[in-house]
Amino acid sequence: MSLIPRDSWSDFYRLFDHAFPSVRSNFEHDSFSPRVDVVEKETAFEIIADLPGVAKEDISVTCTNGVLTIEAHTSKCVETKEEDKVIHQERFQGKMVRSFTLSDYIDPKEIYAEFLDGVLEVVVPKLDNKPESSTKIDIN
Repeated sequence: MSLIPRDSWSDFYRLFDHAFPSVRSNFEHDSFSPRVDVVEKETAFEIIADLPGVAKEDISVTCTNGVLTIEAHTSKCVETKEEDKVIHQERFQGKMVRSFTLSDYIDPKEIYAEFLDGVLEVVVPKLDNKPESSTKIDIN
């Protein structure tokens, strides 16, 4: 069984992290991608995402056609005066989307999530057997 993180722009950004830090910041003004840990346990997968500064009501977790998607919105509320000058800015505002392709041995109805202190934990329980994807239809 496996849980595969889908490619995201954050993977692309990692190429620029150390070599071209000024270029990286130009790509990230409208979106961000949190750092996630994916842990496989005996009975479930756990996806732990850091979402600092995001309110619980601004987070959505969905599972559609075998793809688990985490979406979040955040905005900056920095008060500046006319004479203030921003020297450096790294905090993000905008939308984040992160998706994971789920195994066939997952029941989407059993997935649950908890959010506490800026950390989202999504638990994806495993099934012992693959759920049936077809049904025999009787012909009258």
